[in-house]
Amino acid sequence: MACDFVVLVRDEHQSIGTRSVADVVLDQLERVDGIEKRLTVYNENSEIAAINRSAGGDGVCVSPETFALLRHAQELNEATGGAFDITAGPLVEAWGFTRRQGRKPNRSEIEAARELVGGDGMSLDPATRRVSLAKPGMRLNLGGIGKGEAIDRLATGLKAAGIASFLIHAGQSSVLACGDQFDSDEEPQAESAPPRGWLVGLAHPTKPNRRLAGIWLQDAALATSGSGKQFFHHRGQRYGHVIDPRTGQPAGDLLSLSLVTDRAVDADALATGLFVMGREEATRFATAETPVLPLILVADASRQDDVEIATTGNWAWAEPPEGWSDVGESVSP
Repeated sequence: MACDFVVLVRDEHQSIGTRSVADVVLDQLERVDGIEKRLTVYNENSEIAAINRSAGGDGVCVSPETFALLRHAQELNEATGGAFDITAGPLVEAWGFTRRQGRKPNRSEIEAARELVGGDGMSLDPATRRVSLAKPGMRLNLGGIGKGEAIDRLATGLKAAGIASFLIHAGQSSVLACGDQFDSDEEPQAESAPPRGWLVGLAHPTKPNRRLAGIWLQDAALATSGSGKQFFHHRGQRYGHVIDPRTGQPAGDLLSLSLVTDRAVDADALATGLFVMGREEATRFATAETPVLPLILVADASRQDDVEIATTGNWAWAEPPEGWSDVGESVSP
């Protein structure tokens, strides 16, 4: 998953039965390694690697957990009109991002890769949990959803172990908050009581050490998709690593897109899919939901490192972004 997983708790010195919270958290974190081994494309013994090797054949049977995730990925592919697609691996490889060596492929290479991409090329048999890919050369890559799956399973384990309030941080792009950061007598002094939850900062898409905004997040997941860290330049043009599976080209007109959903698996996948859609299509998608899906859309401005920010839905701002505008239902504190 190419990131560190961090769990924050209110008091690391508290105990659960005879065990410290730290020991309980570490036990749960060890489960992430198992999820990685099951879903990664970088280990030939993973279930996803086995599916990819069987492409064009009868497929393979997978664990209930992997099958459920693939079925949900298929549902999200349909919901986003193909903008989120776990079969986009050949396109990512064509652009060199699987090896982190970005290159601009020629038209024939892109078209050849596109022939191997499409959600309808993955078949799922619920009776046997068999997964098959229609054509030799098709490849699954769960980079846009696997981390969210791991976060959700980690959160479920922490709650089952008796930890009610925690924040899971997986890299700079994925966060899940449960419960409250402060006890009532520990909350920061303010004229009015702040919203409940955990304080979370959103990074600037091109200046990761600069905070774009701050929010209160409670019992929800936040994910950000963008091309601020993985990109290359070719003949003066910038190409990001998020590829639109519908066109075979790097996704378009946003620097980053952030959203909040109940589950990290949905936040992870939808952040990718809506980023691929672009500003207008993503806004239509968000405002068609009931309630409106909370989005933060960040686009390039005329001056270097300046950005234009638009939002949809309700955000519990701790630190509203400067110069932001509402394109859907949105509130400030």
